[in-house]
Amino acid sequence: MLEVLQILEAEVNLREATRVAEQARPAIKRDEYMTQAKELSKTQDKLRDRVDKVIARIQELPDAAANFGKELRLLGAVSQVMTEATDILSQPETGKLAIAAETEAIELLLQSKRINPKGGGGGGATPGGGGGGTTTDSALALVGSGSNEKEVKEPHGVSQATGETGKSFPEEFRSGLDEFFNRLDKDYTRQ
Repeated sequence: MLEVLQILEAEVNLREATRVAEQARPAIKRDEYMTQAKELSKTQDKLRDRVDKVIARIQELPDAAANFGKELRLLGAVSQVMTEATDILSQPETGKLAIAAETEAIELLLQSKRINPKGGGGGGATPGGGGGGTTTDSALALVGSGSNEKEVKEPHGVSQATGETGKSFPEEFRSGLDEFFNRLDKDYTRQ
């Protein structure tokens, strides 16, 4: 399960890097863009390899097909989509088609890690109750703010309403919180 979460995080980061490469495309030389896209393709292929290894480890478990059939099917679909994303990135293409393939892989990974709300912790024959939950989280919840140094940012004229003291959030949560509050501000200003 931890490996799937790490793959999910890496895929989200790859999608963000793909977006940055696409944004920078007009400002850089073609050779540099092609090199970036090839590196993204290699990263995607390594992630697919990690998914395949998770599948192999699950298949080694006793009664794997019966107990983890859904997860095996989802991870198999993830591997297939990641293979397509690898091919798209290697063309080189970092536009909508590549982003869509990466997003589909993220959506499938999110489905494979859902938690059964009726299953609790504890022991027994099926610790945790398995993973047949119905969360409606999507990959859009994992949208990051990007890291394109050539991006043109416009001030929104929004002042901070909270203090600056206290503990800061870990870096991996900041982009999601920033996106949440930016969307909240946009919805509020439309009304």
